[in-house]
Amino acid sequence: MIRDITSYDLAEIVHLNQNALEGVGPLDHDSLMLLVKMADQALVVEADGDIAGFVITIPPGASYDSSRYRWFEDTLVDDYVYLDRIVVSEAHRRQGVASRLYEEIEGDKPVALEVYASNDVSLAFHESRGFDEVGSLDHAGKTNLMMVRQPVPSDTAS
Repeated sequence: MIRDITSYDLAEIVHLNQNALEGVGPLDHDSLMLLVKMADQALVVEADGDIAGFVITIPPGASYDSSRYRWFEDTLVDDYVYLDRIVVSEAHRRQGVASRLYEEIEGDKPVALEVYASNDVSLAFHESRGFDEVGSLDHAGKTNLMMVRQPVPSDTAS
């Protein structure tokens, strides 16, 4: 089941995030509350009563203090979805959770995100979903590959 993040989920989401720092930046309760407040999408996948994964996207024009978000704000001219973070719990990996979350956020706008250059698994996953590298940015001692997935045109045939 995919649903909106609630206040009851925050502690578990912080825990999941902090156990995935190889792919995402650190997060505490206050910064998570701020992210959820400014998000256009803040979703969890629930499985067997547990949070199997979560995703947070930030809309264009937000006052988000992130160099990666600002890079896309300065680079992309079209309306887009900024995928700030997606985390799948270790117990639910390789079960389609990430794909379900991506399907939920991939619509008629480009999706922008960054992947640490050292994260080969994430790079392969994003390339398989149609993301293309559009630049890079060094931040906090890591190289971030800036990636965008253009929306798939809907079939307009009658």
